[in-house]
Amino acid sequence: MPTVTSERPKKFDLVTKILANEQAAQDHYLLRCECPEIAEGALPGQFIHVLISDASALLLRRPFTIYSVEGDQITILYQRVGAGTDTLSHLGRGDSLHVMGPLGNNFSIPPNLDSAIIVGGGAGIASLMLHAAALRKLGTRTLGLVGSINAARLLSVADLEAIEVETHISTDDGSIGHHGFVTEILTQILEQPQVYELHNPVTYACGPYGMLRAVAKISRKFRVPMQLAMENRMGCAMGVCLGCVCKVRTPDGGFEYQRVCTEGPVFDAEDIVW
Repeated sequence: MPTVTSERPKKFDLVTKILANEQAAQDHYLLRCECPEIAEGALPGQFIHVLISDASALLLRRPFTIYSVEGDQITILYQRVGAGTDTLSHLGRGDSLHVMGPLGNNFSIPPNLDSAIIVGGGAGIASLMLHAAALRKLGTRTLGLVGSINAARLLSVADLEAIEVETHISTDDGSIGHHGFVTEILTQILEQPQVYELHNPVTYACGPYGMLRAVAKISRKFRVPMQLAMENRMGCAMGVCLGCVCKVRTPDGGFEYQRVCTEGPVFDAEDIVW
């Protein structure tokens, strides 16, 4: 399996206008804006850094994965969790945003990949949608495993089904789909790959740290290569502040701390020191 690519397109820092900002699920929103410069070079797994407001309490930008690209437009899927995203959720068509991107590295696709499994926990599915579209464009059989706390917060199922991704749902409370964790569905699928028509699959995942660790453990057990997108907090997104580092193995058997904003956010699961 090839390593995650580090090839980066040119970065842009610009002001754009919001075209739409609509609620997608409970406390989750889809924001669409016109950014031809970013849209042209955006790759699956990359993100933008957004200055939401000039207010003193919101001076730090927020990172958001690029959810989809359509022509000159990009979309982000975000969760309202604090003052910044609450302010963002109240912006509407015609309002301005200061955005920088595309940033970070991206998911890679091995040559002649036959099948893939994407595993999204909560808003983590936002990092996987553009990659799912890329996989389907190549004709790769793709299973989408989407986990949520409950049905009200379930994300992206219709978008995945629209590109013919076979989608499996889990909720913590059992209000829709499998009652339990999305990792339980992954184990069931990898225990019987012939039933799901999987041949030498690769797993791609994004979500809470605990979920990623569990998916990595399951993928290792079944000898399935895995790439993941980390969701660490970022201050500068330029590799300067060192606030988003994660522990990564080195070829000599040791480890080092790499920046999620620059060396990541996508890593091979085997490289992460959990």
